[in-house]
Amino acid sequence: MYFCFMNPILAFLKLIRLPNLLIIVLTQYVVRYAIINPFLAVNLIPLKLTDFQFFLLSLTTVMIAAAGYIINDYFDTKIDRINRPNEVIVGKYIKRRWAMGSHIVINGIALLLAVYLARLVDNYKLVLIQLFSVGALWYYSVSFKKQVIIGNILVALLTAMVPLVAGLYELLLQYRFADETVNLFLFSLDEGTKFDDAYYIFNQILVNCWKWIIGFSLFAFVSNFAREVIKDLEDYEGDLACNCQTLPVVKGIDFAKRIAQIILAIMIILLGTLQYLQWISNDITSFIYFLFALQLPSIFIIYKLQSATAKNDFSFLSKYTKVLMFLGIIYMFLFAYIVLKSQ
Repeated sequence: MYFCFMNPILAFLKLIRLPNLLIIVLTQYVVRYAIINPFLAVNLIPLKLTDFQFFLLSLTTVMIAAAGYIINDYFDTKIDRINRPNEVIVGKYIKRRWAMGSHIVINGIALLLAVYLARLVDNYKLVLIQLFSVGALWYYSVSFKKQVIIGNILVALLTAMVPLVAGLYELLLQYRFADETVNLFLFSLDEGTKFDDAYYIFNQILVNCWKWIIGFSLFAFVSNFAREVIKDLEDYEGDLACNCQTLPVVKGIDFAKRIAQIILAIMIILLGTLQYLQWISNDITSFIYFLFALQLPSIFIIYKLQSATAKNDFSFLSKYTKVLMFLGIIYMFLFAYIVLKSQ
């Protein structure tokens, strides 16, 4: 009944997946304030991007993602009428030409903001990130999502870029003004510390930031890769009817289930490696969080995939995997607390 009375504004918010966009914003702000800032703050090093500039960076990311959702639904109307008929927006609540027009306008504004931000960082090559994202989302909707694995990997890669981009601009600015920062940083170190020694310490702080950002991005990639395969299992009927060459269609449902399980098993191993480091460093709080919030749910998904057969089974597991990804984001708040408390 909700869809029967949907007004254009609600339809548009549904089209751009507002909850997903909010998660993107949360992810990028987590990188800024729960990874980078704690490492810098304990060493009295200020952030270089202003709050407004970072807001524009996050807005650019969100706008490109929103435009991607629009173009995906634009080309997926026929498939969605089979897979999720009650959720079709384009052509039902929003005219197709309005959907295409909003896609172009939103991407255009996002790219203009990207140029502005690249100018601030004095590195126009950064615009290539946004151009790649726009192009990748277009070709994903037109072609890649209908091909074996390629679409799954591409979406997982774009998901991993969300936290990576949030850290990239800040850390590039830190490197750009390194000499200025190190001169101020010297005052917080022992008297007589040489500039080169201070620079080494400063560089190690940024390296630690990079390690956690890349680790966070890797988690985003692997978990989303598994979820994309599970979503293909959920959409099997519509993809088969429309001759989409997805993994379940080409290789069979059982094979696709095994691939999803293998991906999740790889994630469990990677998380286990980090847990080992947490254990030997006596970070028991993080160890326990990983065990109950990430490891056990991953094992549960692997187990349930074994017996999953119906569309509702895969829909449940897709949503459960999304919760798992969200719990990975939430951990970073605990991480920030641990870093700040240790100083």
